[in-house]
Amino acid sequence: MNRFRKIAGSIVLALILGVILLAFVLGDVAGVGGALRLASADPVVSRIGGWHLGPVTFGGTTIKGREVRDQFSRELEQINSRSGTRLTNDQAVMLGLPTRALRNLEQRVLLDHAIADLGIVVSDDQIRQAIAETAAFHGPDGKFSPAQYQGVLQNLRITEAQYIADLRRDIALGQMLGMTSGVSLPTVMRDALFRYRREQRIAEVVQVQGARMTDVPAPTDEQVKAYYEANAKRFDLPERRSLSFIALTPEDVAADVQVTDEQLRSMFNDRKAEFDKPERRDIDQFLVNDEAQAKKIVELVGGGKSFEDAGKEVTGKDVIKLGTVTQRDLPGDLATAAFEPKAPGLAAPVKTGLGWHVVRINKIEPGETATFEAIKSRLEQDYRAQVAPDLLVKRIDDLEKTLTRVDNLDTAAEQLQLKVRKVDSVDAEGRDATGKVVVDGPWAADMLAAAFRLRDGETSNVGETKVGHLYVVRADKVTPARTPSLDEAKERVVAAWTEVERRKVAVTRAKEIADRANAVAELAALARTVRAEVKTSQPITRLQSDAASGLVGPLVTKLFELDLGKSAAVTTDDGAAVVRLREIIPADPASAPAEAEKLGKELDTAAANDLASQLVAALERRYGVQRDANAFASLFRIEQQQ
Repeated sequence: MNRFRKIAGSIVLALILGVILLAFVLGDVAGVGGALRLASADPVVSRIGGWHLGPVTFGGTTIKGREVRDQFSRELEQINSRSGTRLTNDQAVMLGLPTRALRNLEQRVLLDHAIADLGIVVSDDQIRQAIAETAAFHGPDGKFSPAQYQGVLQNLRITEAQYIADLRRDIALGQMLGMTSGVSLPTVMRDALFRYRREQRIAEVVQVQGARMTDVPAPTDEQVKAYYEANAKRFDLPERRSLSFIALTPEDVAADVQVTDEQLRSMFNDRKAEFDKPERRDIDQFLVNDEAQAKKIVELVGGGKSFEDAGKEVTGKDVIKLGTVTQRDLPGDLATAAFEPKAPGLAAPVKTGLGWHVVRINKIEPGETATFEAIKSRLEQDYRAQVAPDLLVKRIDDLEKTLTRVDNLDTAAEQLQLKVRKVDSVDAEGRDATGKVVVDGPWAADMLAAAFRLRDGETSNVGETKVGHLYVVRADKVTPARTPSLDEAKERVVAAWTEVERRKVAVTRAKEIADRANAVAELAALARTVRAEVKTSQPITRLQSDAASGLVGPLVTKLFELDLGKSAAVTTDDGAAVVRLREIIPADPASAPAEAEKLGKELDTAAANDLASQLVAALERRYGVQRDANAFASLFRIEQQQ
């Protein structure tokens, strides 16, 4: 019996080990499999489809880490190529691009499964035709260009095989989603949305500004104290520092650059073509097929016809105006013929690879040859600008060494003949107690940031901005931020209290004006009671504004809530405003058919996209998508959300 149990146990153990081994080969085992995936160089990040036996998954299509990273790189490159700024990898990760890349890969697999299940087949002939008809692959002649095709794929950072696979999927998807491409919203819905978006309204606006509410009495001591206690932090005094600093730009040291005539003459010789002004000629031409036609034009001009009429008689076309050009702007033989005559007029016909040219010279602008003496000052300025950054680097090095030796900013500056600037009691933005900016320069932001990290009496390291400006700063005195007493801040407290009370009065007055205007009182007369005037706006839609009349932000929103002729008060940053609806200009789809049609297509596209999104969601439910969050996070060092 014991022997039988041992044999049975060994069989069961063998079966268990076999299942586990099979799971490692064909699928994943939860926990252990995941750990092995993370340990590998190319982990499985997502699996679509397959079947499950407990924790074990068999079959399906896997998406691996390398595929996700490649897709991420392609999408990042495409974003950077279309925008003015370049996102770094870290910035792209923060914006969620890795998740988008994975989702795109998953959607491709889901659609491939659906296309295969539906038996949709895209032939090679269809692929070839689609590529040939793609405008992006056409050359200057409007025909398919293999070189252009390869160049576009290279710019997109995808192989031809990848592109063909994507194209095959897109064509099949178009067939599969044929029902969604024909989605069209009812005309009544299109027209209603058109009227809503394009309806315009004209308003009358009265600005009731708090600053004009001068009848607010002065606050009592009790009111000042209560306001201060409720808003003490509002009156905090910022940290201030007295600073000593050295700041230099390349322009500051340019005057110290040593320059000789020999250096300038060498620079002049290297750049002489840049300073010479070539001769320029204003030229017209006719281009004909043979010499006989060219001579005929010359003959007709000699007989008294104008150049334009003679050329049109021979060619049936208008004159070609080349404009003002230099000799280098024209091809060889044509350039010689056009610039050989010494005076305006017809040049001798000349043949090039394009045909026969008959040229008329309308005007000659003589060239000028630059002299060293004439541009010496400019050369000197350019030379100093070129050398100054290198000199500034040397100054940085000298200053660092001297500060290490003497450990005193003033002494180091004296030895190097540098100017130390001093400012008293500035805030982190370089403003003095009156709010005036007293620390200003291209280095100011970096220097102030360094200054406000120092302890009292401490000197910073020699710093350099991103564009190569030098600075070093010492914190001579640090005055910490603090909340002032009521006595210190009383003037500011009274001003703040008064401003708040005036705004309250402005809001009350605006509501009174709106109510009286709704009772059929004259708005202009009511506006005069608050020393304001009525301004009539331009016609605007819900998405527009009219700053000239004050019709912006919440006033626009309120305007489109009003009935015709009605008024309402709206609180604003500086008090309040009264807005009255003067006129409604309805939008008629029939009066702008092109615009209405464009809006309809946008709505149809949005509806089709929504259906496509629902299809993808349905495919996820049908086939199943399993993601390994840890494996995905490891690809981009993304912290897992708890």
